Amino acid sequence: MTTTEMFRLLCERLDTYQEQVIELQRQLVSRVALGPEVGGVGETAKAAFLTDLLQSWGLKVHHYPAPDTRVPAGERPNLVVYLPGQSSEKVWVLSHLDVVPPGDLTLWDSDPFTLRVDGDRLYGRGTEDDHHGIVMSLLAVKACLDLKITPPRTIALALVADEETGNDKGLAYLLREHGQLFSPEDLIIVPDAGSQDGTMIEVAEKSILWLKLTLMGKQSHASRPHKAKNTLRAAAHVIVALDGLQREFPLQNPLFRPPMSTFEPTKKEANVPNINTIPGRGVFYLDCRVLPDYDLEQVKARIQAIATEAAGKLGVTVAVEPVQWLPSAPPTAPEAPVVKALQQAVRRVYGREAIPQGIGGGTVAAFFRQRGLPAAVWMTANDGAHQPNEFCYLSHLIGDAKVLAHIALGAD
Repeated sequence: MTTTEMFRLLCERLDTYQEQVIELQRQLVSRVALGPEVGGVGETAKAAFLTDLLQSWGLKVHHYPAPDTRVPAGERPNLVVYLPGQSSEKVWVLSHLDVVPPGDLTLWDSDPFTLRVDGDRLYGRGTEDDHHGIVMSLLAVKACLDLKITPPRTIALALVADEETGNDKGLAYLLREHGQLFSPEDLIIVPDAGSQDGTMIEVAEKSILWLKLTLMGKQSHASRPHKAKNTLRAAAHVIVALDGLQREFPLQNPLFRPPMSTFEPTKKEANVPNINTIPGRGVFYLDCRVLPDYDLEQVKARIQAIATEAAGKLGVTVAVEPVQWLPSAPPTAPEAPVVKALQQAVRRVYGREAIPQGIGGGTVAAFFRQRGLPAAVWMTANDGAHQPNEFCYLSHLIGDAKVLAHIALGAD
């Protein structure tokens, strides 16, 4: 049987999987996988479900747990599964098990951890980020198993923990402790970002700098502000002053979307519990996505200087502490085999031309690239990750599984 014929049969089989896709998403959404940094117990329940499912398909699941005393299980799960091919050449698909918190529940139209189906849309926390990657890769494997097709390339799935809160217990752990799993000759695909039409192949990322800014002033009764040094007011002045970073780091690169460095204040910790107390301590965080042209030490130094000056005018001090420090990795070459394979598959499945691009968001592909492992980030995404009413399209899951099948077959 030719690869073209195998691909046709796989596509036909994948088109029959709608109900299986819905049930798989239902099971994944219901198993809350939040990291301990956000008050969760980790990904153990979701990993156990996937382990049982894959074993029921006759596959061997390899476990590479990362020790973590912060969760009840004492470890974070990392799973690796192989569907052997006709050769040892591997197509890796790496997806992550964890999700982000739902945020303000009043902004959701339904329970974020109960799947809601509305036509082609599947709603729930994690449906896109990153159940999309998990489901599309499982579908490609299931179709091969159902049809007893041995693809020319081995399909290797990695289902990892801790992507949303730093990766130290996920891919970073695998690369650090079990780096022999991956080879520069492998085709490594990370379905964790993309465009609505599937035409973006992410090959480069900005540097990531997360900073914690702690302001120290003097607490007092709200009726006596002259005795206080108000850290909430000082934080407001600092945040406005930090808008000047855009002018200090003005370079743009059209490879990225958006093309400039960004500096966004995000999380703010609670200060005083009552209205009539002026806070003497305040903490907020800054999420910086920096073009590769700039050194992160230089960026941090300017943030410290700007914050110190702005807060100092109100008698408040500021300490700036890195939470995540991830300099941009060397980009994957636009002519890399994995990029070419994705372009060919997208053209065949969707009839569109996919283009290598850079993004501001961080993905685990950066960890691969830092190790000299060319990785491409791709899926057909609707840009709903981390938002209320997160959803994915059922049709995209099946279409993207066809793309993976095309790559595993090396089809024309």
